[in-house]
Amino acid sequence: MRYVDIDELGLKLPVGWQQRATDALNELRTEINKAEQAAIASGADVAAARKKAISEGLNKPARMTVWQDLNVCASEIMKEKCWYSESKNPTADKNVDHFRPKNRVDGDSLHEGYWWLAFDWKNYRYVSQWCNQRRVDKKNATKGGKGDQFPLTPGKFRARLEADNQYLEEPLLIDPTVPDEWKLLSFRQDGHPIPSHPKGTLEYDRALLSIDVYHLHCFELVNERKTLAAQVKRIVESMESLRPSLLDLNIRKVFLEQQKELLRAIKPEAEYSAAALAYAKAEIYKLTAGQQVKREWLAEMLS
Repeated sequence: MRYVDIDELGLKLPVGWQQRATDALNELRTEINKAEQAAIASGADVAAARKKAISEGLNKPARMTVWQDLNVCASEIMKEKCWYSESKNPTADKNVDHFRPKNRVDGDSLHEGYWWLAFDWKNYRYVSQWCNQRRVDKKNATKGGKGDQFPLTPGKFRARLEADNQYLEEPLLIDPTVPDEWKLLSFRQDGHPIPSHPKGTLEYDRALLSIDVYHLHCFELVNERKTLAAQVKRIVESMESLRPSLLDLNIRKVFLEQQKELLRAIKPEAEYSAAALAYAKAEIYKLTAGQQVKREWLAEMLS
């Protein structure tokens, strides 16, 4: 995961999109109000009537296209990467996800969902179905997928009405659109994601939960990161072997090409760039004759 500037999506909105979103929200408000008034008049269950109107309203094909029409715009921001996993896997469908779930909240049966944010582009995240839909991989003993999950710090405020300020909430899931939150994650050489903070801290708990919910530990992602770790190690070791001969212009050319390869791998737009960066930093220190020796040249390159 890397930081995603969500305001870039706002700059890419198609002409007329904002008006469509505003109209869709106003229509949904009207439908919910009518359903509520009808339930009151007939003595029916008001909460059930509201939920039915919300569900039916959000599932209207014309309204679903409001957020679906931003799939391409959102994909361009991080070069078609999933914002949670950083995977570019072209065989895995990716689309706009509602960070705060629009129709219901897992584990809170009374919550109507953040329906008023269904047409708010700031609530959108571009993600793969593997990270977003609940899946169980029995063969590799993993499960995950965000679905309608949106856990908060226990006992803290949760927005339940449109008038509530959702920015007073304390989400537990790592949000790629919040600067530096991606740094709560790190990666082992075997490809497995891990918390970057020590056990017993809130940061550790948030990272562990996000790994599980976003299914960042699924076999496919772990395997590709493991391959990347080996590639980074190979590049670093090759560069180091060339350093003593950099006065030779032919060797220097090879060294510079490998340096470019490493720098391309850690660019935020690159696939699994956060893992590549973690692996590169792990190579700063090497074990020589039982002692840790710092590769100053690599530390300087990564600073």
